[in-house]
Amino acid sequence: MKDFVFLENEDLIPLSDNISIVQKACEEEVFIGNSKLLNPEVYAPEINFYLKNSQDDVLAKSKTIDFLYQVRSKVYDLGLDLEYTKEVGKNVILVSDEEQSELIESLKQEEYKVLKLSNEQCLGVLGCVGELCVIALKNGEQVEIDCDFFLYDTKKESFDQQSGCYDFSSLSQEALIKLLNSNSPKYKFRNYISYDDSICQYHKRRSVHCGKCAEICPSVAILKDDEQKKLEFSHVDCLSCGDCVGICPSGALDYAPMPRNSFYEILKFYEDKIILIIPEKMSIENLNITLKKDVMPFMIKGENYLDQAHFLAMLQTSGASVVFYSNGLSQGALEVVDLMNEIFQRKYKQNAIFVAQNEKELLEAMEQACFIDDLKFISYNPALLKREDFAIRLREFIGDQNLGNIPSKEWIRYGKITINTDTCTLCLSCVGACNVGALVADAKDNSLKFNASLCTTCGYCEASCAENDTLVLQRSGIDLEKEYFSFMILAQDELFACVECGKEFATKKAIEKIASIMKPRFMGDEAKIKTLYCCAECKAKVMIQSMNVL
Repeated sequence: MKDFVFLENEDLIPLSDNISIVQKACEEEVFIGNSKLLNPEVYAPEINFYLKNSQDDVLAKSKTIDFLYQVRSKVYDLGLDLEYTKEVGKNVILVSDEEQSELIESLKQEEYKVLKLSNEQCLGVLGCVGELCVIALKNGEQVEIDCDFFLYDTKKESFDQQSGCYDFSSLSQEALIKLLNSNSPKYKFRNYISYDDSICQYHKRRSVHCGKCAEICPSVAILKDDEQKKLEFSHVDCLSCGDCVGICPSGALDYAPMPRNSFYEILKFYEDKIILIIPEKMSIENLNITLKKDVMPFMIKGENYLDQAHFLAMLQTSGASVVFYSNGLSQGALEVVDLMNEIFQRKYKQNAIFVAQNEKELLEAMEQACFIDDLKFISYNPALLKREDFAIRLREFIGDQNLGNIPSKEWIRYGKITINTDTCTLCLSCVGACNVGALVADAKDNSLKFNASLCTTCGYCEASCAENDTLVLQRSGIDLEKEYFSFMILAQDELFACVECGKEFATKKAIEKIASIMKPRFMGDEAKIKTLYCCAECKAKVMIQSMNVL
């Protein structure tokens, strides 16, 4: 197999020795190629796009082309998305109020078994490709009909959420049959998301405090089991959009085709470049547009998985604004873009990210994109949690300035917690509830500390607090000042020493609270009252001594 292959075209320039230049498709297998004619394992259209449109000089072009091949290789090597196959039969349910006799006959010729229903008869569809269950009306009663594929020409709410469901109104008969044949008898799919339940804000908690991924998912790839407090994933139904990853507050979800460690490795190739983000669904083969000097394409699979940490890393690594060429950003992704632009407007009075939905807007965005003075900050630590990474970068960005407050949004939330120090006993239930490290217990000074920049505002600490009206969460937004990114003391107390042995074993407030509750119940029993001020070992000793006296 040849690794990097370039099919010669009119834009050819001298290239790196790592790249094999061929004049026609070769019989040998190709790993990464610039043309579909090579039938490569990885097709890289950005190579021809850049070469044809860039204003870089020949030497810079040659170096960038080499980088683009290496980037594709890194993405392939570090990706965690694996291919799976599923057995799928040829049972089809077709829903339409039209006769569709010609289509049905064509399907039967391809050995598909077809059952036609009217829109009135069809109530909904459940399941996934190969295991679909259609809820239909028969003689006034609901019945369930199993099928492998579900075809419709009038969309209802549940019709496009499962795999194996297709709107045939926009497809020719030939295209539809080709689509079905490509998915039967083997249906190929990949896992596009990876999941770490240890930092999930929903998994196995006593009460519901998140589940945003299931809310934003456009299909049924993520479902919540509110009884077990577990997320259920269906990779076969995943659309690879990345919506869930982009808005996940803790970083429990990651994008398998380009996980964070892969992203940071790839980003090293984009230092001192103006990054042009292009989702794979955007056709660029025939796009004629002038790319100013130092612009370098950044190809991604799904367009909505990039979050605030991804974008700030891009901006600080490149030292320049970013152009995002996409016509399908979700509400969550647009919130991320808006957040970054608000932050940059506060400091630089200019946007950080320019979104272009078409060729005209892309031209305008290219004109506005530029390098920004004092923006560069190189930091690569994929081991950091999502908010910790963003906090370190944003703290560096802000410096000693106070750029004000940016309110929380629907999908991206920041805030603070306050604690009533008079009623807090430092039981540390809130610390145990926080799985992202925003609340910590510091044994050095017996304090409870909080870092607002790490907090996802899930509210689990508030629900876990043992005292009434003691811990209060406020989704007040993000304060763009350095104190917001540091651990601050919320509550502090001295340790109480056992009255028998002198060993420190609890906070004074905790002992005083327990004593205030239990003293009246002990009705003047001095031995029992004394045990309230003893450690576990001495408590038993005092009780045994009092029994011997009796």
